[in-house]
Amino acid sequence: MGIIGCLLGFLIVIIFCYKDWSVYIATIVGAAVVMLFNWLPFIDTLTGDFIEGMFVPIQSFFFILLFGNIQAKVYSVSGAAYAIAESIMSVLLKPGASNTRKNVIAISVLLVIGIVLCMGGINASVFIVLMYPIALTIFEHCDIPKRFILGVLGACSYTFTLTMPGSPQVTNVAAMSALGTSADVAAVPGLVGAAVEIVVTLVLLNLLINRGRARGEHFQLHPLDPHYDARSPKPRFWVAILPLIILFVLFNVVKVDINICIIISTAISILLFWPQLHGASIRELLSTGASESIHMSMTVAAICGFAGVVTNTEAFTAMLDFMVGLDMSPMLICAIVVAVMCMLTGGSSTGQLVSLPLIAPRLLDLGLNVGAIHRIACFAATTLDSLPYSGAILMLLPLCHMKLREVYPPLFITTVVATTSGTIAVIITCALFPGLT
Repeated sequence: MGIIGCLLGFLIVIIFCYKDWSVYIATIVGAAVVMLFNWLPFIDTLTGDFIEGMFVPIQSFFFILLFGNIQAKVYSVSGAAYAIAESIMSVLLKPGASNTRKNVIAISVLLVIGIVLCMGGINASVFIVLMYPIALTIFEHCDIPKRFILGVLGACSYTFTLTMPGSPQVTNVAAMSALGTSADVAAVPGLVGAAVEIVVTLVLLNLLINRGRARGEHFQLHPLDPHYDARSPKPRFWVAILPLIILFVLFNVVKVDINICIIISTAISILLFWPQLHGASIRELLSTGASESIHMSMTVAAICGFAGVVTNTEAFTAMLDFMVGLDMSPMLICAIVVAVMCMLTGGSSTGQLVSLPLIAPRLLDLGLNVGAIHRIACFAATTLDSLPYSGAILMLLPLCHMKLREVYPPLFITTVVATTSGTIAVIITCALFPGLT
């Protein structure tokens, strides 16, 4: 009954979120179902496990999201985002280009920026906030329907950039912490998996975008979306990217705390773009960016609160024990257990920290190399952690002013289908060439 309650709770959260209910209502109702089926005290669990679960992402990401959102506003209002997008697209996109060429160039440009910034240590969610106004301009330039924007940005940050060898993102770091491995272990299988994810993303998103155009879909801004008049003054390209370069160097080279990096980068942005900002209300700009970040933080917190209730049930422990005891290839056991744990906990790092200490000894006894465990677990962690109730996805809906049912199909392609394909490629590479792990 406890297991049924956990699964039913997840189903309720998914349905409520997909039907545009408040994530707070959805998670509380889902948690109540889990508590009912597991005979947990309602008030004690709600004020205990649920609130404690909410506190984890607030402690980790509050200031990152706060100043990241403010910086995104600065880039939008000043025209810096437009300057970056215009410069890049003017070089790559020639007049008369086919729709397919437009799609591939737009996605590829954002993928390259995502690799540089996320591999440099910029938090994946902050990357999406920072890049949203730039992506809008690129999408408008290429006439790509806006409902694909989170799918493309998710492909840049919630997929292989979390799991590639050497990635400083929490997904790769979680495996390092649990297994005692290095960041670049099993490098070749990891690079193969990343390449597969990129190819799957480019092919499938291009097909979906062209199909949307064939149905008469075009790019259309929401009234609340940032929009920059091309005739308005804007900073030069090199000035526009300087705050991002400084952030990258401070975090990746100087090893400054990410919270300090994003604060410094935001302050430098305001100073450098002051000629373009002086006509705007700085007070309103900063206040709006700050207030929008609160909702994003609380969305993630609500999902983590629900996960906190689930992971503290006996049913959760029973499910984990069952999966660890499956009679199949150790590589498949590793991928399945980690993927399911990340689905249940709502995070690619949390799921690994829960499951790897429990399954790694058994996998090692079965002869699986620790390097293979690390890389397979990393890639598997990004397959089911982005279902419709994922806090990392729900917190972005206010940013793009769209409904979950509009943006999720492309997100499913990039953060579930592509990542699953990459995971399969890693498993096959590890199986055929065990010496590479």
